[in-house]
Amino acid sequence: MKSCIKRILVLTLACILIAVGLCSCSSKGKTLMSIDDTEMSINTYMLLMSRMKGNLASAYAFGNQAKLDSFWDTVIDPSSGGTYNKYYTSMVLDNAKTYLAALALFDEMGLKLSDSTIAEINAEIDTLIQSDGNGSKANLNAKLAEYGANIDVLRDAYIMEAKISLLNDTLFGKGGALIDASNYEKYYKENYVKFRHIFFYTSEVVYEIDANGDDIYYSDISLKKIAYDQKAMQKYDDNGKIVKDKNGDIVYVETDAEGNERIAYDEKGTDSAPTQRNALLDNDGNILTRKMTTDELIALSDKIQSIMENEAREGEYTLFDSLVEKYGEDEGMTQYPNGYYLTENSDYDSPEVIEALFEMTDGEIRRVESDYGIHIVMKYKLDDGGYAKEANKDFFVTEEGTYVFLNLLKSQLLEERLVSYKERIVVDEALLSSVSMKSVGANFHY
Repeated sequence: MKSCIKRILVLTLACILIAVGLCSCSSKGKTLMSIDDTEMSINTYMLLMSRMKGNLASAYAFGNQAKLDSFWDTVIDPSSGGTYNKYYTSMVLDNAKTYLAALALFDEMGLKLSDSTIAEINAEIDTLIQSDGNGSKANLNAKLAEYGANIDVLRDAYIMEAKISLLNDTLFGKGGALIDASNYEKYYKENYVKFRHIFFYTSEVVYEIDANGDDIYYSDISLKKIAYDQKAMQKYDDNGKIVKDKNGDIVYVETDAEGNERIAYDEKGTDSAPTQRNALLDNDGNILTRKMTTDELIALSDKIQSIMENEAREGEYTLFDSLVEKYGEDEGMTQYPNGYYLTENSDYDSPEVIEALFEMTDGEIRRVESDYGIHIVMKYKLDDGGYAKEANKDFFVTEEGTYVFLNLLKSQLLEERLVSYKERIVVDEALLSSVSMKSVGANFHY
């Protein structure tokens, strides 16, 4: 079992700021919405829709079915008749209002893009004309038309994107340096859960075995170099000559209780050079596993019930820690003795555990079954500043050294700042109703 950062598509302002731009362009199409003198055209809105559609048509979301009109007509809320089209169109509209409000704040604060930033954007557009348009603006415009855009709309979108990036840096500082520590703590406490579990596998990986049925351990699987336990006896043939294997390595053996000679494998190796077993694969190339028999499952279930009834006690964290060490089969509990820290969107191997945790109270213990096995889960009380502790950095710190939730926190803080601006937005409802997710292509590139 392991925990990592969630890979699932998260369609929030913070994520889209990286890839989504805005345009304030009366000459680039009819105005769809405005705040005083700050405007967004229908063409920019369609570009946003196309990007959303591209995200949803990716392998990480709905795939190619999101390119079909029939998909967008699918009813997902029978009570209201709501469809995918209605749901995601509403999401794009809300995001667009947030971007427009951010632009209004940008103007109000008197911010301005540098000449070098504008030059970089112009250079990027020129690069696209050469690479995607084969040197022709008309060719690139033909491609962009599928997304309701053209070169001018795209350029303005990149400029507006840069403005929002500058706004974020101005409000929150590079890497969130201007965000007060209390905001970090508040976000952490509101969005994370902490837990440890006593985990039991209900299936096991099938490994390569030798003629005696013993698992084979290798020092190098690719070279099929056997990891021999050199504290055992060297093997000799009938002529008293040391036996070597096909790699030229001396064979070491031991004698079992029945007097049978067996290969002596080094099952651990060293910290710097651990030994490995070779997991067998099925016909589809997946690791082969063996599920427990009915009798084995019954025995395991009885063991788990006994632990929960006779040993574990709710709220007694130290006791539970000792039980994790005594019974648990999840190596991550040794790697992360403070526990796992997850959000509702974390990419954890067993989503059933996450679902249970967000229903549980601190100190509660619950049995949870997943595809991997059976978990005795205890929800721990979040420790103050847990996100900043060195031992927990795998859950909270990116490779760049920022907190994994920084963009989401910035998005939340910006949304709070923009509430009054969004209330002032005027939308051309007739123009808005003229487009939908079905009216644009799936945009993966612009």
